[in-house]
Amino acid sequence: MIDVVMLPEMLDAKILPESQVVVLDVLRATSSVVTALAHGAKKVRLFGTVEEVSAAAVTAPPPVITAGERGCLKVSGFDLGNSPAEFRTDRIGGATVLLSTTNGTRAAIASRESQKLFLASLLNASVTAQALMGEIDKLHTIFVAAGTNGRIAHEDIIGAGAILWRLLGDSYRVDLPFTDTAWLAYNAYSATRGRLGAALRLGQGGINLIENGFEEDIDFCAAIDSKAVIVEVEKTTLAAKIYNQAT
Repeated sequence: MIDVVMLPEMLDAKILPESQVVVLDVLRATSSVVTALAHGAKKVRLFGTVEEVSAAAVTAPPPVITAGERGCLKVSGFDLGNSPAEFRTDRIGGATVLLSTTNGTRAAIASRESQKLFLASLLNASVTAQALMGEIDKLHTIFVAAGTNGRIAHEDIIGAGAILWRLLGDSYRVDLPFTDTAWLAYNAYSATRGRLGAALRLGQGGINLIENGFEEDIDFCAAIDSKAVIVEVEKTTLAAKIYNQAT
């Protein structure tokens, strides 16, 4: 089965141990994690709460960067917010980033019982598709859309569709077992792939960013395949790292 789950709350926990899961929070958490690792962060540890980040920052070996947002805005006292453009090499290169966001990091935590756990965005859609192909016939492949404040976010569905597009295009297989929601995501990307920046502005997630002064982040997150890094999460520590397919 290749499925798209519209919200983390809709996950079927029973099939997670038999699944490779891809979490998407296109605007902006998974785009920020992909960017941080592409720009030299050692790892990005994911947390559900601001308090957990603050506690981890006390004990984690330096260099450490605290990052995250609530209501789109940088958490008071943190080093960085959740704008992917902030994760520059000169700021985070070689560091461990401790990240908590409103939607994305919580979606990853909800998916941690999966056999494999990846983070993806439009930025690394094609390489993520390549990583999934090795287990496509052995495991369920589940895309988990983080959503926005408990509601479906169309940018996450488009992001899942971008990966599904590549799965079909690279495999030349018409027998891949897409569910109806997977086809919905595929069609959402197919309909918008020529104007992703405009499409991402239309949903509530994009509207929230525009209203809070982060419109530039939308175009950054719409840059399809601009970061060729596969991101896997170590499920015990919830540390996102660049995936080495050889292992």
